[in-house]
Amino acid sequence: MTANSYWNEPSMPQPAMYLHRNIRALRKKLNLSQEELAARVGLNRGNIASYENGTAEPKICNLLKLSQIFGVPVVDLAHKDLSQQDTSAKPLDVTNLQALHYFHERAEEIARVIHSLYTCFQFKLKSLPEDAPEKQAIQVHFEQMREASQSLINDHLALLDLIRNQLR
Repeated sequence: MTANSYWNEPSMPQPAMYLHRNIRALRKKLNLSQEELAARVGLNRGNIASYENGTAEPKICNLLKLSQIFGVPVVDLAHKDLSQQDTSAKPLDVTNLQALHYFHERAEEIARVIHSLYTCFQFKLKSLPEDAPEKQAIQVHFEQMREASQSLINDHLALLDLIRNQLR
């Protein structure tokens, strides 16, 4: 099954794409003209107009800039209808113990996902011939990525604990 056919399966609905509507709605909530938003992103007004009418999609670097300007995650920008939501509330309220608990749970969930990916990787690695020249390089790179990810998660959890302790 190809990636494209996966989304075309009758049991799997295609993800809703809200990017063009969200860009327009969030720009208007910030009282920015297309020209002002374009200047903040480093584009011209025509690029923003194309994004808003759905005839073009931003490059990842511009999508990241838009996400930062609007204060919403990239995934939400593309896959959630933000036009009716109040985006003025900051999602990272570190004075809220409930928010800290949420971020702690998310970090643990991400750690489980990374572990699952590692298990899947180990299974896939066994299917490669022992003498495959790329096998060792792939394994080294994946191990480095796994170690870096785990280090980030550990730092994230330590930061959450530090904030929690200072709030008490």
